Amino acid sequence: MTDTIIAQSTPSGQSALALLRISGTLCPQIAAEALALPYPTPRTSYLRDYLDGESHEMLDQVLVVFFEEGNSFTGEPTLEISCHGNELIVAKIIQDLIRRGCRIALPGEFSKRAFLSGRIDLTQAESIAELISAKSEAELKIARFNLKGMLSRRFADLQDAILDLQAKLEASIDFPEDDIDEEKKDNLLLSLDSILTEINRMISSSTKKTTLSNALKVVLTGSPNAGKSTLFNGILGQHRAIVSDSPGTTRDYISKELTIGEFRVELIDCAGIRKAETDTEKQGVDMSLKLLDEASIILLVVDRSVPYPTELNEMIIDRLRDKNVILIENKADLPPAPASRDNPEIQDNITLCAHDESDLSRLSDQVLNLLSNIYPEDPSKDLIVNERHSALLKHAAAHIMEALQRLSSTDGHEFVLQELNLSREYLDEIIGLKTNEDVLDKLFGQFCIGK
Repeated sequence: MTDTIIAQSTPSGQSALALLRISGTLCPQIAAEALALPYPTPRTSYLRDYLDGESHEMLDQVLVVFFEEGNSFTGEPTLEISCHGNELIVAKIIQDLIRRGCRIALPGEFSKRAFLSGRIDLTQAESIAELISAKSEAELKIARFNLKGMLSRRFADLQDAILDLQAKLEASIDFPEDDIDEEKKDNLLLSLDSILTEINRMISSSTKKTTLSNALKVVLTGSPNAGKSTLFNGILGQHRAIVSDSPGTTRDYISKELTIGEFRVELIDCAGIRKAETDTEKQGVDMSLKLLDEASIILLVVDRSVPYPTELNEMIIDRLRDKNVILIENKADLPPAPASRDNPEIQDNITLCAHDESDLSRLSDQVLNLLSNIYPEDPSKDLIVNERHSALLKHAAAHIMEALQRLSSTDGHEFVLQELNLSREYLDEIIGLKTNEDVLDKLFGQFCIGK
């Protein structure tokens, strides 16, 4: 890391201000020669004229902050220059810095240098990119939590637990008098099983991470003319879906993104579920059934003023198993039909009128409550890992499982230790204690320039 790198950290284009970030050994020299700051006090803002290195003309009046080596984001001497956000000014300053020996930073190179200098580990570096790209408050909370190192600590706890088991096994090999009896063996097996359970729980959380990276699908479904489109329009507060008394008005699905609490949601109004009479209608119903499989939450809308449609149960009841469903008995402003034993038994339910704003507010609260249960607000209650972590955790879990089997059998403890060592290597790779340049280039190459 001998090069001094430069990048614009703010978006390109005209703006009030632009932030230029410089990291590397040339920073003190640049401060002295371009900004007349030979001995800047670290973390102090200075108003200075930026002087061109060739013509010595003032390119702009800038605000500059110097960060000393060891106490900057990258761990290197760093300058942050705020200039006016005119593209010509920014280009001239960058060109001058290149003439002074800097080069344009690669995507994610500042974060990569922070990792290589030990300022952050790999999971924290990933959380920076996730913080920048987050599109919902839920994603922001997870990224902030991981940036603080909480996820890293959980991986470290797993490492410590495995090391503790290894120490006990090593002692039994080196000191025969400390041989492991049946009681100690049972305790070791319980500890290994606990580690495996925790790893598998973290692996399963990666599906939540993938889901949160996209808008969570909340699908309105039910029989035709149950009032789904009216409900869709009411939730959005605008007319997106055509509303009619004729059954089957919605033949295709309509969707709109919105925010419910801290969650980014894609609300989907799909075709009513019924036995199709035409190919076009069948395509609409098939699409509706497919959307049910993809939904985070299903809003099953029924018209409480008419008997529950038996054919609806026949077509969707199997798809509702193991799904998060809210039964909405719509048209509460009309006299109810006699209760039917065909009504599905769904714990979450609400009776409302799609035209009543207070009812719509109650429904939004119920959806938010269900989302909060699926994706807890406090990430510490349910640490969520990404796909890279999950892939490495699966390898670690396989070796823990092998260690369990070997410890349960008559295999020597040396074989158990070997499996535990292999599992720890995969955990090391997650936080970056063990990795290779290709992995780092791929990971940091996904970052934006200037970060």
